[in-house]
Amino acid sequence: MSRYTGNLLADLVAAMRQHGITPTDPTRLRLDGVLCRFHDEGDRRDKRNGWAVVYVDTERPVAVFGSWRKGGQHTVVLGQSGRTMTADELERQRIAIEQARAARDAEQRHRQRRAAGSAFDEWQRASPASPRHPYLQRKGVTADGLREAGGKLLVPMHDAEGRLVNLQRIRGDGDKRFLPGGMVRGAYCLLGKVRDGLLIAEGVATAKSLHASTGQAVAVAFSAGNLLAVALVMRDRYPDLPITICADNDAKPDGSNPGVQAATQAACAIGAALAVPPIPGDFNDYATTLAAQGGTPESIEVKNHVQLHD
Repeated sequence: MSRYTGNLLADLVAAMRQHGITPTDPTRLRLDGVLCRFHDEGDRRDKRNGWAVVYVDTERPVAVFGSWRKGGQHTVVLGQSGRTMTADELERQRIAIEQARAARDAEQRHRQRRAAGSAFDEWQRASPASPRHPYLQRKGVTADGLREAGGKLLVPMHDAEGRLVNLQRIRGDGDKRFLPGGMVRGAYCLLGKVRDGLLIAEGVATAKSLHASTGQAVAVAFSAGNLLAVALVMRDRYPDLPITICADNDAKPDGSNPGVQAATQAACAIGAALAVPPIPGDFNDYATTLAAQGGTPESIEVKNHVQLHD
């Protein structure tokens, strides 16, 4: 049994606040070793991103807590805090972390299943996208493979097994949103039929420009942060196929280039080639520039092919 003589709940809340976690209603915290979730200050009203597991049946109370929104996890032993954690306390910490991870994974799977159902329903109800949609006209690309609902373009997103798991909605002004809770990591949209090569690009307009100019299939990764995950999915599906990662040329004043960096990492990971547009921006920007100079999208070539190795 715990020998702790302080005000357990008050001291626990104070310790959580020191780590940036502030339960708006501390009375919801459980002190019986069972995972509890709570509204953390800064959460949306309907969210409970805070979590905690608190053990009081040990010599010193052990609390493991965190926020799924903020990330990170913290362990606090109340009483004689300068003393090394015992084997029993370390085991309680391990169990608490496993509980939290399992709960988070279960909730994420539930949210992803629900979003996939919504994506299927919305995709089925939607009409083929109009080539006159403002976003498509501004980008100079076709509506092939896209649908439209409520004035928003719908871009299908598939998982490694080819199942529709999410949608990207694109408004006329270019604002882009995924379905809430839907799977994003590793999800892609494939344009064209895969034959003798495959390109991977960030955005759908960029991918369409590349497909129009090269005739090759292009996988849309939707963001620089998703390039690696999509590249791994594509390499698993096409182990011997030549693949080129087509970077966004996002050169910054400080010399960094997040788009090229992410594309380089993805290319190295799967033994792919790297292509970078010769001007700042993406390959759709390059197509637009060529068109303004009297060129055509067909004149785009995948530049700067560099075969990368680990």
